[in-house]
Amino acid sequence: MSEAFQVLGLDWHDHVISDPALLRPSEIMVSKGNPGKAFKCFGWQANFKMRDVIKMIVESELNRG
Repeated sequence: MSEAFQVLGLDWHDHVISDPALLRPSEIMVSKGNPGKAFKCFGWQANFKMRDVIKMIVESELNRG
């Protein structure tokens, strides 16, 4: 989430309100995939890092107007 705010030069803490009481007990706070497994099983390899994808999406939305 912070990546999208960084692209805009904003601190997400200034714009997001989080209520811990609304989180489920088993909420996954950090989730990571294994790109090696995708390559091994499918021969697929990412061309971009996630932060770069987020930057491209935000910039595309800003340029739509």
